[in-house]
Formats: sequence, structure tokens, C-alpha cells
Amino acid sequence: MSVAVLRRANLRIVRNRGGFALFAFSARALEQVSTLVITLLAARFLEPADFGVFSLANVFVILVQTLTYTGIFQFVLVAKAEDSLVVSTCFWLILALVGAASLFLAAIAFPLEWLFGAKELGLVLLLLAMAQPVASIVAWSSATLLRRQAVALNFKFVFVENLVALISGAILLWYWHSLYALVAARYVRILFGAVLFVVAGRTWPMFQFSMALARKATVFSSNLYGSRFLAFLARYAGDVMLGLFHSPADVGLYRFGNRIATGATDILTQPMSNFAATQFGNSARQEQDLAGPLARFSGTVALLTGMAGAVIIVFGRDIVSAFFQPSYLAALVVTYAMSLRGVAGAGQLLVEPAFAALDRTHWVMMFNLIAAALSVAAILIATPFGIAALAWSQAFVVLITTIWGFHLIRWKGHVRVGPAVRKFIAAGALGLAYFLMLYALRHCGFLIMSAPPITTLVIGLLASAMLGLVFLAMAYRLRIFSLEVFSG
Repeated sequence: MSVAVLRRANLRIVRNRGGFALFAFSARALEQVSTLVITLLAARFLEPADFGVFSLANVFVILVQTLTYTGIFQFVLVAKAEDSLVVSTCFWLILALVGAASLFLAAIAFPLEWLFGAKELGLVLLLLAMAQPVASIVAWSSATLLRRQAVALNFKFVFVENLVALISGAILLWYWHSLYALVAARYVRILFGAVLFVVAGRTWPMFQFSMALARKATVFSSNLYGSRFLAFLARYAGDVMLGLFHSPADVGLYRFGNRIATGATDILTQPMSNFAATQFGNSARQEQDLAGPLARFSGTVALLTGMAGAVIIVFGRDIVSAFFQPSYLAALVVTYAMSLRGVAGAGQLLVEPAFAALDRTHWVMMFNLIAAALSVAAILIATPFGIAALAWSQAFVVLITTIWGFHLIRWKGHVRVGPAVRKFIAAGALGLAYFLMLYALRHCGFLIMSAPPITTLVIGLLASAMLGLVFLAMAYRLRIFSLEVFSG
């Protein structure tokens, strides 16, 4: 075979990989886009107090949701037993676990309404809790498809599910300016996803159950569930404390400012977390060194979140002023802090998939125990001083814990982290350079013009996208950014 033929074949492989990577990432990222758009529409049509009620309810629902995409979900991906026995046993485990958690949440819904003094919180919690067992089936179906190596089919379903959720949620909020439009949108997503994954994906539950495998899954999952609970405390205790110390309106402002920033960064990090779990699990099953994927994910995640954070910080005020009620401008300080927190958490993101792949999940528990203790301590100290102090304290804590995460992976995981740390630092430097250039561009004569604010904003965002492509190309040449991470 000639050199020219080989080059053309290699080029086709790269193009196919790049095309699938882009689609897989888009499918996962669309979930975060959908959540962000729904949040923005809610902020446009609802007062901060109403949005705060839903945000408080969502905090407790997220605690139940952590049981669906971790623990047993990851056990399905890494377990070495026979496929049908693994997926069947795990179906009954996850359904029972989420069902019990949902019943408990329903039971405490109205006592929580009384505790927070938030009218309608109890009913919203009750309605959301009832849908969670169905959501757990969607998660199990997705894990089953990934274990079967039906990666392309899984991402097609994810894309369609998130697209339907985005369109239906936007329509509901646009015509029904109510707190319950958000609840209805959640139901549409869950029910459509269940039909799509279970029926179209042919992931039927079976009546097989292995007690020995269930015990192994429980041991594997318990540390991950414990660590996710601690991570939940670190991320959402601020909302709960604001609800107790202040009011649902403060919770609404804090969650809106948080969502503006994390909505952009989560579009990147949430898909990366799923990709990392799959790729690290595959590497572990094939007994490959984890230093390679660790370095790839570290540099890519840090660079992308840094660039997204830069755009949010530079154009955040323009966005809020153009589209939302003036009362939400008070949340911008939270947006700035949380944008930096997203960058700082790149290393923190990789602790769980790394130790899950190594079957040492108790170290994930230890990591999150320390991270949660630091975060909750900072929350207790900062919350009485308002949302600004709370937000900046959390950004600082995440930076400290991401450094601790790299150290723990090297110390207890015996994985070389030098390449990952170097790429993390290099990505941070490139992200800072991107921010400085974007900031200079925003405040130069090119963007300070007499055009309407929305026109100026659109021009600025288009300019930031073109500049971003230049930086991504530069990072690709420097091997800081990798397309290999964008696949399941």
C-alpha cells in the first residue's frame, strides 16, 4: 500500500473520529444547554422568589439524582461479570434505591416547606420526587447501552431526549409563566427519555438477580454514593443556608448567578465527566496506564472551562441587562466567582473516574469528605455576609481541593500526575491570555458603538467565538487540547 493511500486512510479515520467526537460532545452538552436555557427563561418570566422556590426544591431532587448516574451506573460500566447478569441485577438495585429515596423526599416535602417558610415548596418537591424512579430507569438504560458498546446509539438517544426537553421546556415557560411550568418541563424530559431508551434501545429489564453481584455492587457503590453526598453538600449547602438565613429570593439570585456561570462551564464539564468515567473504565479493564487519559482530560477541561468563564465574565453584565429583569443584576458577583470556580475544578472532576477505574472508591469518599468539610466550613462563615462572600469563598475552596485531588491520585492511585498538572497549568495560562484579549476587545472602540445593546452583544460573542477557535488550534498544536476526550 502506498504512502499516499495510507495518509488518506488515516485522514478518514481522524475525520470520522472528529465527527463522532463532536456529535457525542454535542449530545451530552445539549443537556446543559437545555438546563441553561430553561433557567434563563425562568429568570425572564419569574420573580427571584418564585425561581428561588424551584431552586430550593431542585437542590433536594439533585440529591436523589446523584443515585442515578454514579455508583451502580459506574458499576455497570466496569464490572467484569457476564453482561446480562450485571445489567439485570443493577436494574433492580437502582430502582429500589431511588424509589426509597424518592419516598423519603416525598415524606419530608411539607415539613421542608414549613422550615424554609417557602410557600408551594412542599407540592413542588412532592411532584418532582414522584418522577425520580422513572429517571433512574433512563440512567440504567444508558449505562446498559454503553456496556454493550452501543455508544453511537446512546448518544443519538441523549441528543434527541435533550432536544425534546429544550423545545418542550421553552414552550411551556413561554406560554405558562408559572413555577409549575418548570415542573411540567421536568416531567416531559423524564417520560420521553424513558420511552426512548427503554423501548427504542431495547433495554428491557429482566428477572435475573445475583445476590453475590449485588453485594459487590453495593460495596463498590457505597463509597461513591457517600462521596457524591459530600460533593452535594459542598456544592449546594450554600443554597440551603441562604434559604435559612435569608429568603427564597436570595436563593433565587444566588442560583441564577451560579447557573449563568456553571451553565456555561457545565456544558463542558458534565459531558467530560461521563466521557472520563467510560474511558477510564475501559483503560482499567484493558490494564492500561491512566496517566494518558488523566493528562488529556486535565488540559482539555481546564482550557475549555477557562475560555467559557472568560466569555461569561466579559459579557455577563451585557447579557443580564439585555434579557432579564434588572433585579437579577445583583447576582453578577456570583457569576464572576463561579466562572473561576469552574476552571479551578478541572482536577477535582477527575478524582472519581480515576479511583472508580482503579476500584479504590473509598479514596473518592475520603477526597470528598475533606472537600465537603472545607466547603461547608466556608459556607457557615461566609453566608451571614451575603451572596458575594459566599460565592468567592466557594471558588477559593474548589481551587484548594483540585490541588488536593491531583495529589491524592498520585499518592494513593499511584498514577503519574506530572503531565496532567503541567497541562492544567498551561491551559490556565492560555485561558488567562484569552480573557485579557477578550476584555481588551470588549472595551476597545470596535465594540463600543452606537448600535443597540443586543447587536453589540451578538458582535462581541461572535468575535469571542472566532478568537476562541484560534486559541483552540494553538492548544491543539501544543497538545494541551485533545479531541480524544470527546467520546464514550
